[in-house]
Amino acid sequence: MIEKIIISTICFLLFVYIFIFKLIKKNDTTYLIILIMQAIGILINFIQILFNTLNGIFFKLLIYVLCIIIPIIIFALEGKGFNCSEIICIFTSKALLVFGKTKKAKEILIKLVSKYDKSYSAHKMLAEIYEKEGGMRKAIDEYIKVLDIKGNDFNSYFKISKLLNDLNRKDEAIQMLGTLIKRKPELYKANEMLRWFINGKGKI
Repeated sequence: MIEKIIISTICFLLFVYIFIFKLIKKNDTTYLIILIMQAIGILINFIQILFNTLNGIFFKLLIYVLCIIIPIIIFALEGKGFNCSEIICIFTSKALLVFGKTKKAKEILIKLVSKYDKSYSAHKMLAEIYEKEGGMRKAIDEYIKVLDIKGNDFNSYFKISKLLNDLNRKDEAIQMLGTLIKRKPELYKANEMLRWFINGKGKI
């Protein structure tokens, strides 16, 4: 019984910490997922104490995982500079894309970049989504933001060049390819595309 009371206290303190310092202070509803998991664990623990049921090893492990291990992992990751809210949103968006829920994935990513504008992964995923949807201008905007965050993403240079060419902005496409080749001269595809443009052979 004492062990369960101690666990309950630890679980409750971790719950309050995430609620105050993550959900409220950071104004980030992504942490609701973590809080819901913790709440489930706390509820199971109280049922064990009050009704002396759900006492199997499975439920004990479940309480530890939901209420203690997951919050500690979050603290450890954020202590090393990782943004757990961003990680959760990116993972959720990727899962939604696998199941063809592109619209919902895009909504999550747009909401994420509105709070964390320097999210490289979110901007990259948005750019790829817009590109597949045919929203070339939006895709270019997102790829440019990707380059603002990570200037050595040479694939984004290449993508912007191709999209500019598709929009009949050939001179800008050639300029982007020129910049890319100066920074990464060994990129065969970029050299080939630049020659293609300069020789006036039309679109790739």
